[in-house]
Order: sequence, then C-alpha cells, then structure tokens
Amino acid sequence: MKVLKLAVICCLISMFATFPFEAKSYKGSKNCISGSLKSAYESSKAVFVGEVLHVTEDKGVKTITFRIEESWKGADSEEIKVNAQETIRYQALFEVREKYLVFAQSESVQKDRKLWIRRCSRTTRLADASKDIEELGQIKKSAKTVKNLSQSGEL
Repeated sequence: MKVLKLAVICCLISMFATFPFEAKSYKGSKNCISGSLKSAYESSKAVFVGEVLHVTEDKGVKTITFRIEESWKGADSEEIKVNAQETIRYQALFEVREKYLVFAQSESVQKDRKLWIRRCSRTTRLADASKDIEELGQIKKSAKTVKNLSQSGEL
C-alpha cells in the first residue's frame, strides 16, 4: 500500500512539474521543434499581423477574429477568422486587443478551407516577433525580385 501511495505521489509530481511547459499558448510547446521562418512561411496559408477583436469557443475549438494590420500572405481582407483546437498540451490563450504575428494553415481535406493555428505554430505576440517581422520583410523582398526577374525573362 505504501508503494502504491508513493507511486501515485511521484506520478502527480511529475505530471504537474511538466504540465506548465506543455500548456504554452500561441507560441506552442517547448517540445516543438522550431523550423526556420521560411519553412513556416511556405507551409502557411496566411501570414499576418492582426489585433484580436473577439474569441469564441465551441466544443474545444476557439475561433479568433483578427483585424488585419499587415499581411505577407493569404490575408487580403480587413478581418479574418482563425481556429485553434485546444488540447491538454495546447491552450490557445489569445487576448482581445492584443496583437499577434499569425502563421495559419489550411486543411486541404476540409471543404470549408478554414484557417487553423496549430500547437507548434510560429504564431506569437507581436511584442515578441521583431526578429520574425524583419525576416518576413526579407522573404517578401526576395519573392518580389524573383517574380520581377521571371516576368522580364531573366530567369
């Protein structure tokens, strides 16, 4: 009986000791392998800076409505809705009136083509995204250069 109690206590301690690291918000888990910004950009359907207007939740899925401030890819309207599936390992802690750099994917198998923020997304608060914003500017510049060269026949 003492062994069982000790085992339960050890399990509880280890669970609560690791849980705060697993339940990171928009930035994903510390257990995620962070790829390059370029690969995150290329795999995203939409990349933008937006201010959260409101957040709704239905059956573990949060829908976050953003007002677009700057878009690098796929966010051509003034507002956009992005979904986040919450789990024990991922809590989508988006705050109204807070600004975020968002990398959203689309599920190609779904007919509605909704945008989603995943657990290991590069999405982060704008205040923490200065390096990524700078690099996105470089990615966009190089993409324009390639496009211009291909249109002029130099490629």
